[in-house]
Amino acid sequence: MCLKTSEPKTVRQPNSDSSTSLSSQLLKSVSEGKTKMVDSTHSKHVRETKYDTLLFLLPILMVKFTPILPVYMTGIARMLSAHLILTVHYLLCDKDNYKNKLTQKQLKREKDDYLVGIVLHMYAQILLQLIFPGMFFTDNSMIAKCAVWTFWTHVGVVEPLYYFAHRWLHIPEHMKAMHGFHHLSIHTLPSTSLVQNFQEHFVYIATFGPAFLLPFFLGGAQHWAVIGAYLVLFDIINAFGHMNIRLRHPIFTNKWSPMRYLFYTPEFHLGHHAYFRANYGLFMPLWDFMLGTHREYIKPDPKLLPADQQDFVFIGHNGGLGHVLSCPEFSVYNVYEKYRRTFLPLQAEFMLMHAVNCVCRLFVKSYTVSRYCIGGSKIGRIACVLKTPVDYIYPSRYAAVNKEIVDLIKNNNAKYGTRYFGLGNLNKMKQLNDGGKTIVDMVKADPELQGKNIRIWTGDTMTTASVYNQIAEIPNLKSIFFIGANGKIGQTVCELLAKNRPDMKITVFSSWENMQHPNITYTTDLTELLKHQVCVAGKIVPGHKYAKAFAKAREQNMTNHCRFIMDYTVPFIDIDVKKYGVPEIQHIPIGLLRVNSKSFLRGHFDICMSHDQDHIYPCHAGCIMNSHEERETDEVGDVIPVEVEKMW
Repeated sequence: MCLKTSEPKTVRQPNSDSSTSLSSQLLKSVSEGKTKMVDSTHSKHVRETKYDTLLFLLPILMVKFTPILPVYMTGIARMLSAHLILTVHYLLCDKDNYKNKLTQKQLKREKDDYLVGIVLHMYAQILLQLIFPGMFFTDNSMIAKCAVWTFWTHVGVVEPLYYFAHRWLHIPEHMKAMHGFHHLSIHTLPSTSLVQNFQEHFVYIATFGPAFLLPFFLGGAQHWAVIGAYLVLFDIINAFGHMNIRLRHPIFTNKWSPMRYLFYTPEFHLGHHAYFRANYGLFMPLWDFMLGTHREYIKPDPKLLPADQQDFVFIGHNGGLGHVLSCPEFSVYNVYEKYRRTFLPLQAEFMLMHAVNCVCRLFVKSYTVSRYCIGGSKIGRIACVLKTPVDYIYPSRYAAVNKEIVDLIKNNNAKYGTRYFGLGNLNKMKQLNDGGKTIVDMVKADPELQGKNIRIWTGDTMTTASVYNQIAEIPNLKSIFFIGANGKIGQTVCELLAKNRPDMKITVFSSWENMQHPNITYTTDLTELLKHQVCVAGKIVPGHKYAKAFAKAREQNMTNHCRFIMDYTVPFIDIDVKKYGVPEIQHIPIGLLRVNSKSFLRGHFDICMSHDQDHIYPCHAGCIMNSHEERETDEVGDVIPVEVEKMW
C-alpha cells in the first residue's frame, strides 16, 4: 500500500515498521514530489488554461460593432450563480457528509472545463448580435411577451429536442467522442452540469438555440435580458439536477402527481449517471415516461453518524491569503491546490488577510471545516480560531490567541461534549504557550471545563518521527543544512540524528546556539546550504532571502552541492528555484503521511491544507491516532525522543 515516488533514489521513504501499531498499519510517510500512479481509466484530457482570461476579455474588441455590456452581464451572472450554488451546496449538503468525497482528479478536470461553455456562449451571442441585432435589442416593453414565448418554446421545443439529442449522444461512437467526458463524473457536483467535451458544447448551442430564435422569428420579438435570465435560470435548474442529494417527497414520487412528470429531481438525473441508458430528459421526465426510458433511482441513505456527534477537534488558524483561496466556501475546486501566492510580498499578504480577518471577527468567532469519520465510530473536525500569522508574530497578542483557543474548546465541549482537542501549526508554538502547556493549565483552571477530562495534544511526536526517519534513511548522507533546528521538532530530530547517525554533520542556520554537540555547528550565512546535498527546512524563510543567498553564491563562484530542500513547514510555500537560478535544487514537502486505508479515515480530512488528496500532516494524524486510541493523557511541551522512536 506504499506510494511510489519518482524522486531520485537518494531521497527515499522509510521502510515499513513491523510494529502492529495502528498508525504504521494505516499511514505511510512520503516525500511528496511527483507521484507515479497506476494508469487511470479516466480520460487523459488536459486542457491548456493559461489563456482563459484572455479569451474571456477578447469580446471587448467588438465594442465598436455591437454592444458588449449584455454579453458580459450575462456571462458574469452565470459565473457568479455557478459559484454561489457551489458554495451553498457545500454548506448544506457536502460539508458534513463524510461519505461523499470527491476525488482530486475529478475536481481538477472539472475546474479546467466548467466555465468553457459560458465563454463559448458569449462568443455565440456576439455573433448573433451582429447578424440579428433586433433579436437582442427589442423595446423594453416587450420583455414580458418575450419571456412567455421563451418559456413555452423551451417546454414545447427544447425539452423534446434535448431528449433526442441526448439519446444521440449516447450512441457509442458519440459517447466515446464527446459525451463520455461528462460521464466521467460519477459523484456529481452542481457545476458538473457545465462540464462537457468542447465539441459537445456546439451540440447544445444548436439544441437550446430555439429558445432564443423562435420567439424572435415567430413572435417577432426577443430581448437580451430575457435571454440572459433564461441562461442563468437554466444553469440553476441544471445544477439542481446534478446535486448529489436525496429528495423524496410525494409531490415528486406519487404516480398521480403532475410534478412527477413535469419537473425532475436530483435522483432522476443521478439515475441517468448511474444507469447511462435511462432518464435522458432535460428538466421534464415526461419524455422518458412517454418513450419508455424512465428508470426509477433511489439514492441510498448514507446512514451517517449523528449530526451532533463530535469526538475530536483539531484547532487550526488562518495561514494567510493563500489559505483562504483553498477554502471550499470560496471554491470547492481549490481545496487540494498548492498554497497560492500573489504578486505581493508574503508580509503584505499577511497584513491584507489580517485586515479582512478583523472584519470577519465582527460576525463569527471561528471557522469550521468538513467533518470526517475516524475508524467508523468517531467524528473529527478541523475548527480554526480567527487568527492570522500576524497574531503569532507579536508577543503582545499571545494572551488573546490562547484565550480564543480555550474559548473554542469551551464552546465545542458545551455544544457537542467534545473532550479531545489537537493544536495545529502555530497554535502550539513554544513562544505562544510553551508547546500547549499553557493551554492545559488554562483548561484546568477554567470553572466551566473542570472535571470535563479535556485532553490536549500537539501531535508533534508523530511529526518528529516522520521528519527524522525520512532524513535518517537517506543512504550515504554525511551532512545536512538545517533551517529551524532550534524549534522543539528540530531539536529532537537533531538529538536523534546525533545519537543514531554519529557519522552525520549538522549545520544549523541560526544565531542562537542552544545545542551543544560535536556534530552540530551554527552559521548565519544562508549560502552555506549550497555546501550540503540536503537542506532541511522547519521554518519559513522569505523567498527574497533565498534569492539574496543564491546571488551571493554566484558572485563568489561557489559550487552548488545542494539537490534537495526538504521542507516540513506548514503551509508548504513553494520556492521558485528556477527564478532564483538554481534549477538543479528540488524543493519538496516532507513529513506528509498518506492514508492508505479507505475505511479508517473517511471524508474531507485533507482539504484546505495545500497538499494532495489523502495526504495528512503528521501532527494532525498523531492527534487522530490519539483520539482513536482514546488516549487519556495530554501530549504537550517538548517532544520526548523515546516516544518518537516508540511511535514509529
